[in-house]
Amino acid sequence: MADLDMNKINYDKYSKNFLEKGTALIPFERGPFSKKDIDKLSLLCEKVEKEFIKVGDAGEPNHLLVGRFMTDVMKPEVVNNPYSNDLIKIIYNDELTSYVSNIIKVNGKFFLRRAQFNQIDQNCFVGYHLDTDSNPDYLVACVVQLGEKFEGGHYRVYQKDKNFIDYSPSYGSFIISNCTFPHEVTKVKAGNRKSLVFFLSKEKGPNKRNV
Repeated sequence: MADLDMNKINYDKYSKNFLEKGTALIPFERGPFSKKDIDKLSLLCEKVEKEFIKVGDAGEPNHLLVGRFMTDVMKPEVVNNPYSNDLIKIIYNDELTSYVSNIIKVNGKFFLRRAQFNQIDQNCFVGYHLDTDSNPDYLVACVVQLGEKFEGGHYRVYQKDKNFIDYSPSYGSFIISNCTFPHEVTKVKAGNRKSLVFFLSKEKGPNKRNV
């Protein structure tokens, strides 16, 4: 975890953005991960086996490479590869969940349900979707930006009035996004947009999408 004085982080600023706009974009310097963590996550994500995805878990049109560490088809399951457990130790612990709790203003135990690496190359994208269509119990999506050099690829979040807000992540930044807000990743114009995405929930049982 990042070497931060948690009492000095302006949680209110990020909480306001999350509660009012459905998303908080937090720069690396105020995020939950250290440079060592980011470097390790980047290495694990580079090594994991990837597949090309044209249709997402919520049925949205996609065009990207995905490497899976934890899936949530019928229930949360760790993917049996050499890297999953090392990655999960970094992204799922008491410090991380406490950090998220302070921003989204939800207390109690959180459960990690899904984790994957997304690589969006030039002219590729993630289509408009709701994360709760993948699992109605998803609370927040957390996005760790790993790619440094790319253009486009905005994290576009649609508001209650149907307008949208574009977020431009930078290396090491941390996005916390409300899973009930529709969103997409716009087409990457140049370079490779690389990010680690994981989902937290208050529930750990079967995926209710299948009930």
